[in-house]
Amino acid sequence: MRLAALGACLVLLVGCQALGMPFEPTLTPIPPTAVPPTAAPPTVAPPTPVPPTPVPTPPPTSTPVPTIVPTEVPTPTPEATPDPSRAAQQQYCDTAAPPGHVALPPLAPVIRITPPDAPTQPTPVADGPRRTGADPAPHVTSPHVAVLDEGSGALLYAVDPFAREAPASITKIVTTIVALEREPDIKKVFTTTVSSSALAACDGSSIMGLEPDDHVSLETLLYGMMLPSGNDAAEQVAYSLAGSRETYVAWMNEKVASLHLRDTHFVTPSGMDADDHYSSAYDMALVARYAMRNSEFRTLAAAKMFVGDEYYLHNLNPLLYSYTGADGVKIGYTDIAGRTFVASATRGGHRVYVSLLGSKNLAGDSTALLDWVWKEFSW
Repeated sequence: MRLAALGACLVLLVGCQALGMPFEPTLTPIPPTAVPPTAAPPTVAPPTPVPPTPVPTPPPTSTPVPTIVPTEVPTPTPEATPDPSRAAQQQYCDTAAPPGHVALPPLAPVIRITPPDAPTQPTPVADGPRRTGADPAPHVTSPHVAVLDEGSGALLYAVDPFAREAPASITKIVTTIVALEREPDIKKVFTTTVSSSALAACDGSSIMGLEPDDHVSLETLLYGMMLPSGNDAAEQVAYSLAGSRETYVAWMNEKVASLHLRDTHFVTPSGMDADDHYSSAYDMALVARYAMRNSEFRTLAAAKMFVGDEYYLHNLNPLLYSYTGADGVKIGYTDIAGRTFVASATRGGHRVYVSLLGSKNLAGDSTALLDWVWKEFSW
């Protein structure tokens, strides 16, 4: 059967081609092969969070534990690099006047001075010299002037006389009179502890030349203070008589308080600049007037030179060598104070004091004012 059917098919095919007719077989569509779908990757489910296991709180103890709050640690302030020269200078200051020490000089050209609580007024006087002339007072370089009559204490002329200023070495007027009143035996001998070379290196002090383990009388020390203005002598007197410079300075302040001087306070026995070491032109004239009533002080203040214990000392007061009747008192100088002076001169039995702070011409200013007083006033 299959062969007969196949033969019929071949006959049909050959016949169609012989007759020139195309043969178009009927195509039975084949259904497409189904492509299996690609499987998508399984979605990963996020893990379920597990709650933390609670930590059991320990039972409270009988002593509560304080809660510590952290405190902010302050940032340290950087320290200034020390000045090597200043450190070396401090070593000189520490060894200048054992067992104490001398402070370094101020770096700034000023010092702190406590202002007065009320203006100062001159001490009233019942009498005094009479102004008989009409010439004005001379112009001087000093911004602070007090001209005082010794007999009455009258203030004859003044320029800003109550201003508190650094007095420099006219401080030694008080250092000296306190020494004379505390130790009348000026021949008493002391063993020195002060080094003048170390003191000069410390603060540039004027000196008489003391060094440790010398034997020097109080008299020589006082001349060393008053004539060449030795700061070493002032420091030695303070230690020898009081045991410390602090105690001696306290004596000095007690003295000016007893004289009712409102604008004077001391910190050093020598007059070197320091905070709250101050006086006024008026106060220094008054304290010089007080000191000159002591005969030993007058001898010291008027001496042009002195030789004792192998020290040769010369007075730096310029008026003693140039002005008729000059008989005291003391000059001074520091960088901050400038030039200071209490001058005294006597004519016709009358003594007059000229006190100058910050002068640029000690001899010129004091001479002009003294000449003016002798001409303008009568006693």
